[in-house]
Amino acid sequence: MSKMDEMAGMIRHRGPDDEGYSLFDLQSDNYKMFYGEDTPLNVIDFKLRYSPKVKYQYTSGNFTVGLAHRRLSIVDLTPAGHQPMCDETGRYWITYNGEVYNYSELREDLKKISYSFFSNSDTEVILKSYIAWGEECQNKFNGMWALAIWDNVQKTLWISRDRFGVKPLYYMFHDDFFIVCSELKCLMPIINLQPNFRETYAYLLDGPSEAHPDTFYDKAYRFPAGHSATFKANSGERDLFFEKYWELLFPSEERTFSEMKLKELAEQYYYLLEDAVRIRLHADVKVGCALSGGLDSSSITYLADNIIKKDNHSGKVITFSNVYKNEDEKHCDESEFIDTLVSCLGLESYRDSPKNDRILEMNDNGLWIEENCYEKFNTAASNSYLICKNNGIKVALDGQGADEQLGGYKRYWYNYFFTRPKGRLEYIKSFISRAIPYRRALYYGILNKAFFERRFRNNAVVTDKSFERDFRKSRNVMNSNDYIVSVNTMTNWSTRNSLKKLLRRIDSNSMACSIESRQPFMDYRMVEFSNQLPDVYKLYGGWTKYISRLAFNGRLPDKINWRRDKMGWPMPLESWIAGDISESMKRLINKSELLREIKDKYDYEFSYNTNQFSKGAKLRRFIRHYNVARIDELFFGR
Repeated sequence: MSKMDEMAGMIRHRGPDDEGYSLFDLQSDNYKMFYGEDTPLNVIDFKLRYSPKVKYQYTSGNFTVGLAHRRLSIVDLTPAGHQPMCDETGRYWITYNGEVYNYSELREDLKKISYSFFSNSDTEVILKSYIAWGEECQNKFNGMWALAIWDNVQKTLWISRDRFGVKPLYYMFHDDFFIVCSELKCLMPIINLQPNFRETYAYLLDGPSEAHPDTFYDKAYRFPAGHSATFKANSGERDLFFEKYWELLFPSEERTFSEMKLKELAEQYYYLLEDAVRIRLHADVKVGCALSGGLDSSSITYLADNIIKKDNHSGKVITFSNVYKNEDEKHCDESEFIDTLVSCLGLESYRDSPKNDRILEMNDNGLWIEENCYEKFNTAASNSYLICKNNGIKVALDGQGADEQLGGYKRYWYNYFFTRPKGRLEYIKSFISRAIPYRRALYYGILNKAFFERRFRNNAVVTDKSFERDFRKSRNVMNSNDYIVSVNTMTNWSTRNSLKKLLRRIDSNSMACSIESRQPFMDYRMVEFSNQLPDVYKLYGGWTKYISRLAFNGRLPDKINWRRDKMGWPMPLESWIAGDISESMKRLINKSELLREIKDKYDYEFSYNTNQFSKGAKLRRFIRHYNVARIDELFFGR
């Protein structure tokens, strides 16, 4: 436990407002609390059982269990919100990252069964929910969380992660220790991290994944979303046994279209999203909305503005946006749509452009905070949260999740044309106004399955080796068969799998700037509603996310609501990665020890300039190679 403060210090960006440590004796009920350099004086002076009075120091003997916490103060800014927090008896202790948005309702329910409260924080509500209802409490939570509760009598650690894995959580068994943490860099003060060659190779082949246990780091694993586990400190166990408390069920395969039913569902969708936004606006700090100019971010911004006006709150909704002003970046700029909504609603708008002169530096920062490589440069997302930080915004509402649930990407049209009944007027309309190339729509819509499978297989980027197929299966990476299932089957798959890497990216980028990102579309009520929504209401008449457009028709400007193009926080990568920057990247790739080891171990072909790849695939492959080379230096020091 001697380096617990160093481990917590590795994620200071996640909680610069306060820090705390609690140590426990496995042979007795004894415990000790400590403060750190960032612990405010009023916390130390506070009169609660868990208020620390001594600065952190190594404690020998039987104090071999420790909880460490870095706090980002969002709800209840007083010293009562300090963590680790315990109940009045000192038996139960919690360290927790996230927000449970329905904590006020749960607090009232607990009061009815004689629980009292010493704070106004959701942390205390979570702790007492566990005391009152046990593990069942997690089913009552509406929010995002990664939490650990220590029972100092039973000597057990109960761990839970939210339904979708919005909040990151990792674990590792090392020597005699069991470690659970929010970011893997927490391990670096006590462990020399080693590469997981198999996972790194899989990333080079298929890109990033967050939907499976393996990470880039040997013997370090993701704690699965929608699961909990209890670790018995005195048992000598060297593994965790997970219990699934939530899963996304099979989606609706209903195909009957009804105008009347669609209208009812659109209103239901609107009011569900409105409530998801409402409960995410609650904070004791400044809240802003990410505004790209697309349908999803505009919907959230509209609802936030509407809620604030209804509740007679003073002030305007604050928005933040990435914009691009350079001539060679203008194709990524969405300022005209941002301007339209800002003008229409009278919003306060902050904007800035990613600085391409610091592209490699910003990407390094992105790799450091994400830990799992991405296949684009980490610039636009980081820049948007820097805008927040520079303008005093501490909570950001983001639109992540709508595209995966409602079929917002072009790829869902492949599923549509392959599986929908041909010859109907709606199908013909969709074909005429298709968002995918004519020949692709023809392949998927008319030619038979056997022809399609043969064509896709012959043009596959990855060669047909059994272990490479296993990579895809174990990492839940999309393959050719995913395009020949229904739209709803595919949106269900995307929500369970590919969405997780985007949620991880949003969380890591926002928390790197000490900003809490909240996603109304990831409200579990919204996800369950969308999953059971017949896909005839998702893709219809050539429109994606049709139910959302209908729900906001007449509410959002038509220019935004019925916008056909989709950009989604784009980046002008080709103009950024050119000239000296490209040459610098190539030099690093060529000297990377990790890449050489993977090449030798798996007989991996490093070429990314052959005709085997499309222009976009070459760029992605090039960036993957560079990112692995930088991970090698940043985390493995080689």
